[in-house]
Amino acid sequence: MSSVLDPDSADLSLLQDRQVAVIGYDALAAAHALNLRDSGVDVWVGVSPESRLAARAETEGLSVASPEEAVRRCDVVLLPGSVERHGEYDTAALRGLVAEHTEPGDLVIVTSAGIVREAGLAVPEGVDLAMLKAVGDGDRVRDEYLDGRGCPALVAVARDGSGAAWATLTAYAAAMGALRSGAIVTTLAHDAEAVAYAEAHLHAPVQRMVERAFEELVARGVEEEVAYLAVVHGLKERVDQIVDGGFATQHGPDGRPGSDPASGATSRREAARAAHPLERVGRRVRAMMSWIR
Repeated sequence: MSSVLDPDSADLSLLQDRQVAVIGYDALAAAHALNLRDSGVDVWVGVSPESRLAARAETEGLSVASPEEAVRRCDVVLLPGSVERHGEYDTAALRGLVAEHTEPGDLVIVTSAGIVREAGLAVPEGVDLAMLKAVGDGDRVRDEYLDGRGCPALVAVARDGSGAAWATLTAYAAAMGALRSGAIVTTLAHDAEAVAYAEAHLHAPVQRMVERAFEELVARGVEEEVAYLAVVHGLKERVDQIVDGGFATQHGPDGRPGSDPASGATSRREAARAAHPLERVGRRVRAMMSWIR
């Protein structure tokens, strides 16, 4: 079972004398910036001052500076986790920001391991590197915070030259609202491995199966719209049930998952006990997500 950080593990005073630079201002970056600001943290949004994103951030009461100035000014820096969604900030540009404008003792935080493990982002000697990956999109992260709850997160420290990276990251997670639900401790390597494996062995094969099912149904004379609804919306409904309640939601009152009997199960509860170990993990993880309780 993984370690989970809770609110009692955080000392928000560690952020009182520090400034945070949030690079970019998509929905997730905005959620970080606004949640931190509302928790009393001094935040600067790093975007072109002439851009529409700058105008939006200023309208929402945030300070704006160029990415270079924001990183120079601040000692905690949040970088986009996926440069593919941030054309303005390719890997080379982010490397330059970090290499040229951070100082020993600064903390760089990414929102997924991909930019480090796959895109090769590195931090200079003496600069700490960590990850905070929210379990939810930007709108969810913001809405949960405003409702007095929080989205859980995955947290990891890849480099701790200062000796204070974990304490600062934990305070940051608390200011984000993540510790209201809990932050699961992992590593960048584990996050990257899990995402890559799931993409190669689950998500991509499922897409190919859906496409083949659609093609086969159309070849059999089924209307394209009917085939689409059966394979795409039908899959979504099934996945939604699994996300909300686990695979055990597919069991009938007699404990049968579909048409195959669950061994020795005579109820949903017994079927859940007899189910795959991911069911137990799923119950723990879902308990951290207030929006599906």
